[in-house]
Amino acid sequence: MKKNKNMPKFIITCFFICLSAPFIFAQHIDIDKKALSFLASQEEVNVIFENDSLLMIDNLNEMDFIQKMRNKISGQSIIQEANNWTLAYNENKYKNWPKAFIDQLNEKLEESEHSPKFELDNSKALYTMKVKPTWMYFGYDAGIMDRPAKVTLQVYFYETKSPENIMFSTEISRAMAKYNKQDGDGEGAGPSLNRMRKAYAFAAYKFAKSLETVLN
Repeated sequence: MKKNKNMPKFIITCFFICLSAPFIFAQHIDIDKKALSFLASQEEVNVIFENDSLLMIDNLNEMDFIQKMRNKISGQSIIQEANNWTLAYNENKYKNWPKAFIDQLNEKLEESEHSPKFELDNSKALYTMKVKPTWMYFGYDAGIMDRPAKVTLQVYFYETKSPENIMFSTEISRAMAKYNKQDGDGEGAGPSLNRMRKAYAFAAYKFAKSLETVLN
């Protein structure tokens, strides 16, 4: 039986396709140009973050995750460090991470021809974009090994006066930023909040790239 010299290359190619498939599919964001066509005629869009919904972090619900981190930090240090991390977590959740998302979204969309400005809590805008975090992975820094953070966000558009009528919704799945220990991504007292900030920013970058098909 004659051997196929190309078989090893074929097997290797299939292997790398299988490894990369989850990453490829995770990068896709569904966009409906017709449903989102209204964006091109707007000067501003209101943005709200629904931060009090069910959120899974590292396969735990949010409250269990926070308690687990508090116990871990308290065991390694003093209770005040655990309190400080909890306060910093809440500040990032309600302020820094949403700001990172909006700043990156607007910065990237400045290159588009007909882009509105996305503004947090601008209730005067005709349309609203609601962003709902549903899953987070904080990554880790174990010295010789490290992993960046990831975040999944659901996005909804509706007229500000009619929040019950969703015009379009989509999901930004497992957006993963690059890990850079020199940029404050290393471990401190608890998981790095900066790593998650970068994941939010990269989620916005991915979303802006998808919206460019509507706004150009």
